[in-house]
Parts: sequence; structure tokens; C-alpha cells
Amino acid sequence: MSSPLTSLSKTRKVPLPSEPVNPGRRGIRIYGDVPGFHDSELMASMTRKLWDLEQQVKAQTDEILSKDQKIAALEDLVQTLQQHSAEVTLQRQEELEVMCVQLQRQVGEMERFLSDYGLQWVGEPMDQEDSESKTVSEDGERDWMTARKFWKPGDSLAPPEVDFDRLLASLKDLSELVVEGDTQVTPVPGGARLCTLEPIPLKVYRNGIMMFDGPFQPFYDPSTQRCLRDILDGFFPSELQRLYPNGVPFKVSDLRNQVYLEDGLDPFPGEGRVVGRQRMRKALDRVEEHPGSRMTAEKFLNRLPKCVIRQGEVIDIRGPIRDTLQNCCPLPARIQEIVVETPTLAAERERSQESPNTPAPPLSMLRIKSENGEQVFLLMMQPDNTIGDVRALLSQARAMDASAFEIFSTFPPTLYQDDALTLQAAGLVPKAALLLRSRRDPKSSLNFSSGPCPGPGPSPGPSPQ
Repeated sequence: MSSPLTSLSKTRKVPLPSEPVNPGRRGIRIYGDVPGFHDSELMASMTRKLWDLEQQVKAQTDEILSKDQKIAALEDLVQTLQQHSAEVTLQRQEELEVMCVQLQRQVGEMERFLSDYGLQWVGEPMDQEDSESKTVSEDGERDWMTARKFWKPGDSLAPPEVDFDRLLASLKDLSELVVEGDTQVTPVPGGARLCTLEPIPLKVYRNGIMMFDGPFQPFYDPSTQRCLRDILDGFFPSELQRLYPNGVPFKVSDLRNQVYLEDGLDPFPGEGRVVGRQRMRKALDRVEEHPGSRMTAEKFLNRLPKCVIRQGEVIDIRGPIRDTLQNCCPLPARIQEIVVETPTLAAERERSQESPNTPAPPLSMLRIKSENGEQVFLLMMQPDNTIGDVRALLSQARAMDASAFEIFSTFPPTLYQDDALTLQAAGLVPKAALLLRSRRDPKSSLNFSSGPCPGPGPSPGPSPQ
């Protein structure tokens, strides 16, 4: 009996029929034997790919040409900007060189000016604050409060701690510089007069100073520190320069052991005080202590303008207010102010009514006081008007002969006798204060000049501001 394996091994498979092969020939495939539809599909695919590649090459070529044009344009722009930048840099360099030369010339002139007075520029040291100001903050902005180009008040102010002995000694030295009994020209209503210099009362407290009748100036105030710095450096205070250009003596009261109560309140002693009453009582006491600081009716009137011009008319300001205050306040005798009707005033009134927006022409405002000082004549004149025109208008306003009075000024002393002299040539433009007097003997007028004061001095008889 045979096994299954034996039966399997006896079974043989019949091979598949193969293609006939011609003996003596190689097995080369001939393309003509392949079906025709395979060649047409391959050709169409290759043609489509070739067309796509050609389109892609054409697009890339166009893009390259466009980029070449942009590059050429940018190169031209860069070249133009470089040329312009070079020109601007050269121009800026020339401007800086010219500015540097100008600044060097100015510095040289300043140094020569200082050397003429025996001074020399020292400058200030570079402190840490100035070095820190050069650094830029986190937000990119410079701290403008600490920049070097700004003035720092602390550099030129005296410290709050005051050396009273040195201060009193400096005040004494300054008072000795002024000759006792010296006089100066002081402007007064209607002109000017020579007045004897009187010492200025100056009270020195522990916490401040007080000039005249006040106000009180504490030491911590910047203006007070500047005043102390001037005194300690040997100069008169700059705030007094306008009133006393040549200096003034001081009458010093040494009250360094007393504290001036700025708010008028005493130290609070205990409980049970009502808020505000103590302050009011002390304020009243303070006013009674300094009666000179009260506002009188005359002081109030002096602060008001004497007259204003509105629409070509001169309007008196102080007169109606003085009449109102006359009923409640005793006032001195009133000076009568008379506005003289002049052709210039009429023309100015007409101009202001017809064309108020047009600029006013140059005028001369004359304030002429009568012989007894009880009347003041206000005249609006043209600069080319003459002294004779002024004399004729005054004669008409006063109803008297023009030869019965003379026109003169006190500072500088000038007698105006030439009737052909114009106001412009006499220096009476834009305004002046003159006086009238009865005609005198020519021998008594030797001290007066007969025309405008020569030299670069002030105009005759300037009216006080």
C-alpha cells in the first residue's frame, strides 16, 4: 500500500503553452507588434508636459526680466539718494563750520568784554547730575528738567541758613557807599523833581526780611534768596535797581531773635479754639500794626489809568470814580484836566469811527500843567506840528495872549522859545509832560537851554509811566 506522498510525487503538471520561437532567431520584440493605441497616448502625454514646461520657462523668463528692471530702478534710486545725502552732508558740514566760527567769535567778544571789567569766565564743574542727564531714559526721552541747557535755580540762590552778622555787615557797607544827602530825579505827576534819598526801612527777622511796609519775604522764597545773594555779594538788590539806579541807604532793624508770623496765627496753646476766629483777629491786628499797607482812596485812584481813548474820544477814568469816593473818603484837591480840541484829535476821532481797524498814525500826547498847578491841558498833536501850534492852541483854550506864558520842561531843563521847532525835533514824541510859567526876563532863563537837549539823553520831560 502506497503513502499519500508517494501518490503526490507521481502526479505531474502539464506546462502552459509558450510562444512559438523560431529557431536560429533572437527574441527581439518588434515595436510594430505592440498595439497602436499605446503610442498615441504616450505622444499626447509628452506633448502636454513639454507645453507646460515651455509655459513655465516663459513665465520665469518674464519674472526675471521684471525683477531685473526693478533692480535697475532701485540701483538708480540708491545712487541718487547717495549723491543727495553726500550733498546734504557737505552742506550741513559747511553750516556747522560757519556756526562754529560765529560762536567762537561771540565767545571771544564775551571774554574781551569780561576782561574789560577785570572778570574771567570760569564755568561750572560737571557734577553727577549733569553726567546723568546725558543718558537716555527707558522710554527714549531725555529728562528735560535736568538738561544742562536749562537754568537751575539752586545754582544761584543762597541757602536758607543765613549768616546774619555777614548780612548786616554787607548792608552797612552798601549804605556807606551812598553819599548822605544825595539826590536823584524822581518822577512825579506832571514832571519830575530832585528828591533827597531817604533810607529804606529793612527789618531782618529770623525767618525772613521786610522792606518798606511789606510784604514779608521769607528766606525760603526764591526771590528773597536772590536778594540775599546780591547783598552778600556786595551789590544792591536787583529789585531796587529801577527805583534807585545809583543805590540807596538802608535803615536796618535787627530782629533776628523774633519770628515773623506769616499767617497771623500764634502757636495753638490748647483745646477749645474755634477755627477761623483766631486767624481773623490776628489778621486785623496785623493790619493795625502796619497802617501803611492799607489801601487808601488816593492809592486806589493812582492805580487806575487817568484816561483812555475809545473811538477817538478821550474818556476820563479817575474823575467819576473820584466823585463817587468823595462822599465817603477825604481826598485832596482835585487837579482839573482839560482836553484841548485839536485838529489831530478831530482827525483821529473821525478815523476811529470810519475805519477802526486801521493802525493809528504816530502821534504826540502832550500833558501841560498850568502855572499854579491846578489845571492840566491834554493835547493830541502830530509829530510835524510846531511849538507855535501848541502855543496857539493853549492860548485859545485859556483865552489869553500867547506871549504871556512860556513852555518849558524840568528834566532836562529846556525852554521852548522857537515856535518853528517841530515836536519831533524837540523830542516830544510820542508823549511828554511840560509846564507853563509867566514870561520872565531873559536874564532869569540862563539856566535853560533854548531847544532839545543834545546827546543821547532821554527826551525832554517824559511823562511818568
